Amino acid sequence: MFPMPTVQVSDEANGTPPAEQKTPELLPQILAPPNDTPIKCTCATMQPFTTNTRCRNTTLNTMGNEIRGYLVGPMPAEEFLEEFLSPTMIPDYQPLTSFSEGAFASTVSAALETEAYNPFINTMESFAPGLSFIDTHSNADKINCKAFSFQIKPDICVYADGIPHDRQSSCDISTTEVVVEFKCEPHHNLFYTPAHGSSRFISETDKAMDTLGQITSYAAAQLGAQYRTHAFSVLIVCEQAYILRWDREGVTVSSAIYYNKEPHLAEFFHHYAQASPAVRGVDTSVTLASVEEASLARLKLDLPASWRMLKVTVPAVDNSDPITLIFPAPQPVGRTPIGRCTCTCPAYNINNKNVVMFKDSWRVANPDILPEGETYKLLAKHKVSNVVSCIACHDVPSLPQQAPQTHRLAHAPWACSHTTITPHVHYCLVLNIVGKESHKFTSSHQLVSIVHDTLIAHKEAYHKAGVLHRDLSAGNIVIYKGKGILIDWDLSKLITIQGAQQVNRTGTWQFMSAHLIQHKDAKHDVEDDIESSLYVILWIALMYTMTHLTVPARTLLVKDVFEVDELEGVGSSTKSGFLTSRMHFSKDVFVNRKPLDRLIVALAELFALRYTLVTQEQQDVYDQMTKWMERLNPDANEMTLLTNIMKTNPVHKMKEHMEILKSHDKILAVYDFHLGLDGWPQDLPVSQDIASYVKYHVQWHCFTKSQCYSWPELSTSSKKRRFKEI
Repeated sequence: MFPMPTVQVSDEANGTPPAEQKTPELLPQILAPPNDTPIKCTCATMQPFTTNTRCRNTTLNTMGNEIRGYLVGPMPAEEFLEEFLSPTMIPDYQPLTSFSEGAFASTVSAALETEAYNPFINTMESFAPGLSFIDTHSNADKINCKAFSFQIKPDICVYADGIPHDRQSSCDISTTEVVVEFKCEPHHNLFYTPAHGSSRFISETDKAMDTLGQITSYAAAQLGAQYRTHAFSVLIVCEQAYILRWDREGVTVSSAIYYNKEPHLAEFFHHYAQASPAVRGVDTSVTLASVEEASLARLKLDLPASWRMLKVTVPAVDNSDPITLIFPAPQPVGRTPIGRCTCTCPAYNINNKNVVMFKDSWRVANPDILPEGETYKLLAKHKVSNVVSCIACHDVPSLPQQAPQTHRLAHAPWACSHTTITPHVHYCLVLNIVGKESHKFTSSHQLVSIVHDTLIAHKEAYHKAGVLHRDLSAGNIVIYKGKGILIDWDLSKLITIQGAQQVNRTGTWQFMSAHLIQHKDAKHDVEDDIESSLYVILWIALMYTMTHLTVPARTLLVKDVFEVDELEGVGSSTKSGFLTSRMHFSKDVFVNRKPLDRLIVALAELFALRYTLVTQEQQDVYDQMTKWMERLNPDANEMTLLTNIMKTNPVHKMKEHMEILKSHDKILAVYDFHLGLDGWPQDLPVSQDIASYVKYHVQWHCFTKSQCYSWPELSTSSKKRRFKEI
């Protein structure tokens, strides 16, 4: 028999919800306002430049733990259908009249999970003409999901009618409409019915987190392989079914549906089969390119003939004719589908036959956060050097049903506790050029030179336009006509705005300053971005130039400086330890690149000043002397004497050092001096080996800045999906 369900009901007065080994609670909300938006440490922030082999296999449990705080529910099933697939949204709607209790008796009575698939398919297809239900549990998608470290093979994939069954013996997530996942054991159930007054409906067992991670991976694959505003999936556990609506803000979950007795699941598919593409979640602003357009674009973009090409139109910033682009269909990456979910790629501009950069994302909907296109306008207005021009941008227009809904429903009467849900808006922009990636330099001298160029852009943006970039990283620097260009200003902030504007922000973990790594709520300031310039050079140099280090030695150096994990909310001190000790550079590290060695040592010495130890006693002495001097009215000679005494205090020295570290000019002078040295070779980049970390250290649990407990195991994919640079 298909195992009978155990109805899990919370009884907080007498105990806790049923659980096996429990993962920790969501961390409490921050009560005091932080100095700045806390940094989020999740797949999106740590994946892009991780070299850590153990971080290349995202466990499903990790993915489940990352997203569990973004589930909003349980929404009564009737309300769910009325909200998202109401008959009023469907022209010429035909009601369901054929459902009767016991319709799925052959499904719930199946002895094994796999024996439930075909009875479910046969029954459901009678309720949803126009949809094809295909058993894909043993046939993974091996074409679209190569970036995932595990197979994407849902139990059942639902396709729009017209796709022959014999062509769908394997999963094709790029055309899947709805994913259906079965679980035959009650302890795999992710949800339980909350008791009256309960604030929880998510099970915290490891099995439940595995289930959540599994269905999250399917949603990530579907939303990553298609241009969609949202997607639906179904989880069936024994006699209970749950419908989930995924958007970039979170997941709305229906209440439990006893689908063999209640019509709601059958009605869901019946409504879905009649709904328009927009109501189903298709991004209707993107269409398929014509055969002629696709062929021309593939030629310009140097893409294979098999690559599916899409078409989009974006309003130009100068109010001229809209810009029409042909660009390649995306490939999904193995990360949670919540947040900005940026996707960038070169695109063919039909208007002027040029290749441009197209960027699609979901920006945070906050009036204090400038859309990236507005930031580019501000940079252009102040004539900031070494930045690209935004030629088109807009908030993508959509039907109300296509907009993210999780934030709006987060405070509904039926909603149990969850993390703060951030509102997002679909946004896209077009940049006028496509540069080469920063590691494709022509020499190590050019590598340093392009970072120097971006520091000039950073300086002018900060002092002329009042904009702080806040994500200086190897992925946000490109090379164009030999110059370094600073891109990706979507995390930037006007320096006139104080305090946090959102719950958390993403960045690129490997390149953050040692101060931000150690203090998750610290204010991100200009000196943090300037310090990041050192890590950009060091990371690219270690990964793409020859060194005197053995593979294990280079691996451990990369680990110490870049692969820093948080333990219980506190960042690692290994990055600041590298700056203060510099023991790896006691002798030459890079082969025949003495100027590069000297530059890294010089920058490390400078930035180490920020991490000089100041004791509480020294701070107290400084504070007392400052108050004493304020009460006195010393003459010039006495003031000189007192000032000289103050200068000997380490706190005063630290303040002087921080003024240096905030100065672009002083840091740029260090770059200029070393760029002018003799001895820079003409050396092309050569990828270097990194050994498996499993040989050198053990794994540990961590609390991430997204306030989710997880194993620090992440997949290889970047937060940005870039195609071949032109």
